[in-house]
Amino acid sequence: MADRVILDFVIDFFCVVIKGLKNVNTFRMHNKTCTFAAKPVNMLLKDFFSRFPDEESCVSYFKEIRQSVGVTCPKCGGTVHTWLNGRGEFQCKKCGCRISLTKGTVMESSRLSMYAWFFTAHLMTSFKQVLSAKEIQHQLEMKEYPPVWLMMMKLRDIMGKRDAMYKLSDQIELDVSYFPTTIFAESGGEKVLDTKKTTVLVIAESKAVDEILSEYLSNIADNESINKASRLIKKSEKQSVKKAVHYIKMFAVPNQQFETIKPFVVASIDKDTKAVTDGGKSLFRLKELLKTHEAHQETDGGTHEVVVNVLPWVHIVTGECRSGIEAIHKEVDERFLQLYLNEYCWKFNRRFFRDSKDPKYDLFDHLIKTAATYTSDIKWRDYAWGGKVVNTL
Repeated sequence: MADRVILDFVIDFFCVVIKGLKNVNTFRMHNKTCTFAAKPVNMLLKDFFSRFPDEESCVSYFKEIRQSVGVTCPKCGGTVHTWLNGRGEFQCKKCGCRISLTKGTVMESSRLSMYAWFFTAHLMTSFKQVLSAKEIQHQLEMKEYPPVWLMMMKLRDIMGKRDAMYKLSDQIELDVSYFPTTIFAESGGEKVLDTKKTTVLVIAESKAVDEILSEYLSNIADNESINKASRLIKKSEKQSVKKAVHYIKMFAVPNQQFETIKPFVVASIDKDTKAVTDGGKSLFRLKELLKTHEAHQETDGGTHEVVVNVLPWVHIVTGECRSGIEAIHKEVDERFLQLYLNEYCWKFNRRFFRDSKDPKYDLFDHLIKTAATYTSDIKWRDYAWGGKVVNTL
């Protein structure tokens, strides 16, 4: 109780300090009038049409993105090129090799227009919800479904590749959940659709709100820390969860055995991290991989306490992701579940980008830059009627 009183006093003092910030809106906090940075307006559909009215504008912008990201010659590895306007290609200054605009990108070998890719990327980054390829096909007025499906799956694939660059650290919640999926099963010599529950490893980088707030306020002379603290306080007052979440990762795995989840933990979590779990049998050995492992075992009548106080965010994001997929697809094909998890995590990990006025946090631009950086080997023919499963590592 005493700690809470002290923290409230610090917060009240903090409210007075930030009154001098410019370009702010007013909100109520702890019975005090405080200030908060104004929110910007995101690029709307009409803004997209104005910015990219035709194929030429999309090609011109993607050329700029490729030049900023860097073009590598597939023949000699050279990184200095000239742009051939007449041919719409790059030419390596070292060996003279010509490189198409989409070579080495997720759009390589695609027959779809650049406009179709841009329009789809804009819609996918404008909505929190999962969009169906059927709806995108309708909006693009395309006759064939497979090219649209493939385009969206490739974008989801590179979202996962981008997030694989980062490891979670400090403190994390970790649990295993289940998603309803469909699979192809053998019956009478034929492949038929069946249903199952696919195991998903869910990891959330989280920490107690009071602990984070104390860290921010320890550097009260820094405006960025003040802004972060004000946003955190505002959000915490609107929700019952007393932990704040940073980044998340989700992996579709064959089962929940320790040896199965081990490579995902090693690849996704820094070894000096503190992990909190519900004490599941397969998770006890996490202490072999991480600095600290706290197992909060569920007891009769104590399940709710573990969910609310110990592992709130793994349950929140699991519920949101599962509901979002079910709303559009009901039971998604198990082979593609990881791709939908990629999309959800990519958007969740950039959820605050919408609050920024800085153009560098534009979600659409981030996805286009990712599209210019990564390739995807997903092919329609590989997945039709019971083909291979999308790899997660």
